[in-house]
Amino acid sequence: MKLVRAFLMPALGTIVFLTTLVGAPAHASLSRVPTSAPATAAVSGAAFEAQVMVEINDARTRFGLKPVRFFDSCVERMATSWGNHIASTGIFAHRDQHEVLRKCNQSWAGENLIRGTGLSARAIVDAWLNSPSHRAVLLKGRATLAGMAVVIDGQGRQVGVLNVADAH
Repeated sequence: MKLVRAFLMPALGTIVFLTTLVGAPAHASLSRVPTSAPATAAVSGAAFEAQVMVEINDARTRFGLKPVRFFDSCVERMATSWGNHIASTGIFAHRDQHEVLRKCNQSWAGENLIRGTGLSARAIVDAWLNSPSHRAVLLKGRATLAGMAVVIDGQGRQVGVLNVADAH
């Protein structure tokens, strides 16, 4: 038994150490989700995305949930890359959330999509709240991290991607 422990314990320590190094995203960082955003005529970009997040957190508060407090840089990159993918291919479909889990080292992730023209931040959130599956993602209690992207496709439509995840 001592011989097994002599070989097993150092090996387990090495596996745990390597898992920590390999599993964690090397460049993930957090930034605060704004609590207010100035009204703007923009239909995409960072200011508009901030407006959407303010509306999301207002809805979460109305339903007795804590707001999503942080943008996670990895989750944000995933939302942006998927929004750009949809905009460039025209294929309006959800990404396999296992990819977000794996790349961003999360234990849960959800995604909401929207596409249209002339959408306000409020209209986007209202549309998600009126869809049972999107509402479930938006109002998931364990959603503590977010990535939000709104881009314009080749036909002038807004393509919105919200990815949410939980902090370990």
